[in-house]
Amino acid sequence: SYGVFIAACGFEYHGPKQHIGFAPKLTPENFKAAFTAAEGWGSLSQSRNGNAQTNRIEVKWGRLRLKTLAFELPPGVTLKATTVSVGSQRIGAKAVQSGQRVELTLAREVTLPAQGSLTAKLSLS
Repeated sequence: SYGVFIAACGFEYHGPKQHIGFAPKLTPENFKAAFTAAEGWGSLSQSRNGNAQTNRIEVKWGRLRLKTLAFELPPGVTLKATTVSVGSQRIGAKAVQSGQRVELTLAREVTLPAQGSLTAKLSLS
């Protein structure tokens, strides 16, 4: 049953590469689910509103080290701009879109502690 949960979330994780990704299959306009990683666990929430998509990763326990993130965009849209924040601090990120998938490479490695969060705001056209 856990495999079905992973597939429904479109969850991908690679600890040594510091990568996490999500492509929700159920209600991607308003989605929230838990995830587990090598050193912690938390939740992802995703919302789509007009020409914007917001993905928020919150660590509830442990820590999460990140360098790249991947998200799925709605069909037929193009990514215009991206803003990534850790807590209230903005972090530079390079975005590459391939079809509906967008991969963000952070300007530096980020370690989210327990109760820490990362928010990626994606402007779409």
